[in-house]
Amino acid sequence: MKAIQFCKTGGPEVLRLVDLPNPEPGPGEVLVQAAALGVGKPDVLLRTGVYKWMPALPAVIGNEVTGYVAAIGPGVSDFNVGQPVLVFGTGGGRHAEFTVASTDIITALPTNVDLDDAVCIPNYAIAWCLLKEVAPGGGDRIVYINGAAGGVGSAVVDLARDLGMTTIAGASSREKCAFTAERGADYTIDYSRENVPQRILEITNGRGVDLALDQLIGPRFTDTIPMLAPLGTIVSFNALAGLPKDETFSAMRANLGKSPGIRCFSWHSFDKAPEERARILRTVLDRFASGNLKPAIHARMPIFEARKAHEALDARSLQGKIVLKP
Repeated sequence: MKAIQFCKTGGPEVLRLVDLPNPEPGPGEVLVQAAALGVGKPDVLLRTGVYKWMPALPAVIGNEVTGYVAAIGPGVSDFNVGQPVLVFGTGGGRHAEFTVASTDIITALPTNVDLDDAVCIPNYAIAWCLLKEVAPGGGDRIVYINGAAGGVGSAVVDLARDLGMTTIAGASSREKCAFTAERGADYTIDYSRENVPQRILEITNGRGVDLALDQLIGPRFTDTIPMLAPLGTIVSFNALAGLPKDETFSAMRANLGKSPGIRCFSWHSFDKAPEERARILRTVLDRFASGNLKPAIHARMPIFEARKAHEALDARSLQGKIVLKP
């Protein structure tokens, strides 16, 4: 089978297309023939060696795949050959024509869900957690999301629209801001040109946002605390721009009148709670099946263009998600 493997960490050039033997499912496992491979930031973390859950090298990259059950291992009774499924597991191993996975990271898909769209479900699962699980609140909240044109960001904008939330989308260009507006963002901020905290306070008439979803952080992170509404929360789900320069708790205390909250989130929170993980995926899948969600796919590329896909990720030029086709 064809697979995307890396033997050392680094830039997109470390990825190579290789031929590997087809895997065989063991007890409690299912063999899946891939239809669509999702590419995202966790793959960059794997490729560059900074992921906290690195596999031993050489390894096949990739965390997300949709396809059809090709074979079933001993003891598996919940899946049937030919059934469409999503495999969403961390630590790589998915960007191949065939993948073996344990049943606890496999989600059965209805036949009316497009498999290219369905490979975006992991982004929507993260979006659901950010909007509904990490900092629970009502549908009338005001949300700010940076990196809003990417895979997770565009999912947040789409899901927040469906949930009836007011969304302020931050992006790094006018073109990306226009894209997020088309996706349903109520307001946009081009943070390559505009002061984000200042614009948010202008948009909200001085109140601030209930929820700020931050995948950048960066040296001036503490400057964003005053843009929160009273009892507002910042959720960090990545730190693509690095860590804060100033001491964060002191900055929180300086804004004590708002009782600000800061929380970090990772999907790995559910590593030991598979039932919670399955509940969230089913919730998102139900919304997919109803047709309420419309994932944004930046491009579909053949699997042998995996390097090109990672170059686009590194350049932060995406509007939606890249899907590789085996």
